[in-house]
Amino acid sequence: MKGRLGEFDLAQVLQVVGIGRQYTGVELHSGSSIAGTIFVKSGKVVYADASGAKGRDAFMKLFRQSDGSFYVYRMPPPEPLPEPIGPLHRLLMEALSQTANDPIVETKEDFEAEAPTRSGVAPPAPGSAPVETSQIRERPVPPLPQRARSVPAKPEGRNNHAVPSSAPATAAKATNARPARTTTPSSGAVQSRAADSRRIVAVVSPKGGCGKTTVSLNLALSLARQGRSVVLVDADVNGDVLSSINARERARVGVYDVLLGSASVEDALLKTVLPGFELLPATGDTLPDPTVFLADHAARWQRLLDGLAARADLVIVDTPAGMFGVTHQVLSASTHVLGVLQAEVLARRSFGRFTEGLDALPSERRPEVLGVFLNMLQTRHAASMSVFQEALGDLPPSWLFETTIPRSAAFLDASSQGVPLRHIDEHAPPAVAFLFDNLAAEVAERLRLPTAERRPQPLLV
Repeated sequence: MKGRLGEFDLAQVLQVVGIGRQYTGVELHSGSSIAGTIFVKSGKVVYADASGAKGRDAFMKLFRQSDGSFYVYRMPPPEPLPEPIGPLHRLLMEALSQTANDPIVETKEDFEAEAPTRSGVAPPAPGSAPVETSQIRERPVPPLPQRARSVPAKPEGRNNHAVPSSAPATAAKATNARPARTTTPSSGAVQSRAADSRRIVAVVSPKGGCGKTTVSLNLALSLARQGRSVVLVDADVNGDVLSSINARERARVGVYDVLLGSASVEDALLKTVLPGFELLPATGDTLPDPTVFLADHAARWQRLLDGLAARADLVIVDTPAGMFGVTHQVLSASTHVLGVLQAEVLARRSFGRFTEGLDALPSERRPEVLGVFLNMLQTRHAASMSVFQEALGDLPPSWLFETTIPRSAAFLDASSQGVPLRHIDEHAPPAVAFLFDNLAAEVAERLRLPTAERRPQPLLV
């Protein structure tokens, strides 16, 4: 895997390769010279080496590099094993927080419209050979600090998504941020709803245009690729899923026809190329009567979503913008809620409606907060990074997902072709597509989904 940092920044590169179980080197180049290398394995930063710096200092130094190129290659395990610097997600959050405090020079390219591109490449499969470039083959792997193999690595505590103690303090000092929230929405939130076998996740955001539909579609696809059965329900007649994949003509009836009893679920469900992945569109040939959206159909949503949950491992509901109206009804019928926070200032200012909308639900109808997901992050833009920094300080640490999704031209390519990210190029999907695999793994862990069954595919059919 290789590319330019101007097209895919280091945070996303490390998120993609960091989940691998092999020792992996991410080598940064500045012009014709090697700036340094970061070594990762199984979600941990093993070591970092840069000119004049090593370990954590080298990691932070390399993270500030915004130009040049990167190469990713596999390496054999060192003997003996080194002591890791720390968990990758914590070091990334600390580095991003520090980057947010740096003055950012915005270039002309930062403001130019993003042209469609296919800069992404698939990461190498486990066990694959190093990248075939003469520069890499001729370079010996630098020696890593050693520790005795007989001493096992100290297991990391789960403490999900907490940043290092220094990072929040740094962020608060730099921006005079408000004290961190440590409570979830009203203490009356009921956990028992999420304790049963149903898993119904409403994807919501108080503001429109935050990427709910894109997140819902690509997350559902990644979960289905793991071998899980998923139903994606589209509750938004405005920014519907079928429009994003250019398939409006495929639907004759939709979810609102099912709610009103004029069509059955079987009539409305659409099959996909992945076994076990079904899509229930918002509408069919005609739009529902506008009065449908003014009436309270919470009970009907509950019956519909419960029925879908009985046939699938997971139901994901893409909701309209806002926390009230149809979204309020869907939330009352869901077991979990996933908030999408766009890394832009206006979206951050309106995100208080997320907790207010949940608090407006009766405690016995309130879904558990699965987490909040940061979308469209621009690590080279001060305003976008300030949203990341405020989220670290204001949201409960357990809410934030470790995975973030950057603003990328690959989404324009996908929309233009009318396909999910993964299907732009089956042999070499854009690298950002693999971040949805990371997000899917986090969602599966938080929902305590059983291990997906892996079925061998026959070679000849």
